[in-house]
Amino acid sequence: MTQTTAEILPPAASQADIDTWRILKKALKTGLSDRGFTIDAEEASLIARFMLEQIESSGLRVVPVKPTTEMQQAIKQALDQGKRMSVTWVKPRTKQRWRYQAAIEAAPNWRRGYLLDHGLDGGQPKA
Repeated sequence: MTQTTAEILPPAASQADIDTWRILKKALKTGLSDRGFTIDAEEASLIARFMLEQIESSGLRVVPVKPTTEMQQAIKQALDQGKRMSVTWVKPRTKQRWRYQAAIEAAPNWRRGYLLDHGLDGGQPKA
């Protein structure tokens, strides 16, 4: 399931995406160095990306434990008239699934952070 850059980089790509990517990469690098493995930043990026792609390929997603403001806003707007199916009544379970899906989609995305951090968004790499 490969995504194109246009799908990964919506207009709302933010600093939270970059921060999420850098936190994940630093956690991997620190965990390896604690166990005696020293790797440079580029290798840490490649290993972290591979690990996260494997996690996603199994159907899981890395999201913050505490919802971000964007996630909370998405949850509130998930049942707005224009964002849901045009049915008069739906089960509470369905509403919860819609809210959950909206929160997941609004969560910081490590892929966007990776692209922004490496300057693959058309701009210069971030410091």
